[in-house]
Amino acid sequence: MNFHSDDKLLVEIFSAPGCKQCDKAFQLMEKIVNDKYFISITLRKVNIVDELDYAIELGLLATPGIAINGQLIFTSIPSEKILRATLVSQMIDSHE
Repeated sequence: MNFHSDDKLLVEIFSAPGCKQCDKAFQLMEKIVNDKYFISITLRKVNIVDELDYAIELGLLATPGIAINGQLIFTSIPSEKILRATLVSQMIDSHE
């Protein structure tokens, strides 16, 4: 299941300085992005101190948060299985 580069999903991990859970969320997402089936993902770490307005605009009230294509999807760290399933679903939806 490979997708063209113009079909990439943007996954943003919202974090705060010193947030250990945020680091765990980012590491989990990095692991998934390095999987050959998920090459169509662009990963971005968002520091809410630097981008507070954007975080508020998405409805983020606490960290970590995970947004996909500008939509807040998770407000805590999901299991790897749930995160992978959500990404697959988002990829399929983006092709319909």
